[in-house]
Amino acid sequence: MEFIRPEQYLPRKSHISDVNKYGIGLIGCGSIANSAHLPAYRKYGLRIAACCDVSEEAARATAEKFDIPFWTTDVNELLEREDVAVIDMAIHPAPRLEVLRQISKAPRPVLCQKPLDLDLEHAKVLSEEASRLGITLGVNQQARWAPAHMALKLVLEQQLLGDIYSIHHHMRSFQDQAGWWWTKMNHFNIVDHGVHYVDLCRYFNPTGQEWSRVHCTTAQLKEQNAIDPLIYSANVEFGPKGGRNPLMAALHFNNIAKANRSHGNTWWVDGTEGSAWCTQDTLYMALTKHKNVVHEIKLKGSWFPDAFAGSMLAFITSIDQGTQPPVTPEDNLQTVAMTTAMVISSQEGRVVEREHLLKGSEQG
Repeated sequence: MEFIRPEQYLPRKSHISDVNKYGIGLIGCGSIANSAHLPAYRKYGLRIAACCDVSEEAARATAEKFDIPFWTTDVNELLEREDVAVIDMAIHPAPRLEVLRQISKAPRPVLCQKPLDLDLEHAKVLSEEASRLGITLGVNQQARWAPAHMALKLVLEQQLLGDIYSIHHHMRSFQDQAGWWWTKMNHFNIVDHGVHYVDLCRYFNPTGQEWSRVHCTTAQLKEQNAIDPLIYSANVEFGPKGGRNPLMAALHFNNIAKANRSHGNTWWVDGTEGSAWCTQDTLYMALTKHKNVVHEIKLKGSWFPDAFAGSMLAFITSIDQGTQPPVTPEDNLQTVAMTTAMVISSQEGRVVEREHLLKGSEQG
């Protein structure tokens, strides 16, 4: 029995009238651009028109490595090029506001690296400023386009599991390597790496109802390199208080599991008509109507680099069709609000309400 096919969950450009007219201008030639963005674009035949970085060496090396016809250290020079139709903003959060203001002088749609900002208040400012400047801004929460996550989303959209009442994620990895930038970042495991799984928790929720409150605990080893905890466990509640709403989520991430053979990344989703669970290469389903059968679907592709192409192609498709970006700033604010709530909850030992953080924003 065939539930999903690779062409349904892998990146595709068939919905775009002429993909070649959407030349990409890359701002930021760091490690993630070189290891994920650009290999993905090359794999799927997207055109890179120009690249820019404050480091002349980084810009030149990236252009040479990926045969990019133009490189510069000046954003304004990149914006002067007519073949740049879309901006891939792959820079850290701090300079994003100023770069957006530069782009507003010659506006282009901008796909911003995830999340919009690590700080919720700064993320709100970016969202409001992009709107004020008339810039179409999307957020590159590329984990949504990882083949395993796309496949699970397709199953949920087919309503094969009935009414969903439980979403559970369990991640085991190790990022406590001495000397790396993330070990020096405040709350890295929640606000930077963990934001993928927070966002996916929202993405997999088929009800359209936003999270209401979260309770998060963390743990820190005595002799670890990272300045903040690398383990979190979060319970996410939807609807009114009291636990009577028919949906809950639980997220657990141990990012300091030292035995690499114990590592894994698994989602479980339970519904009234069955359950689905997926690793990064296999999707499983057990349906109540198919007793004693586990459907096993081997998946093609991988998160790196396919998800980065999927995110950009979906963004270009929205531009081509005149629709909203697949991840709007307003959407991403809900994700950043949850990571913010998780940090506060873990520090203060209490449940944190979404409405208190967003101060009158739409309640979902």
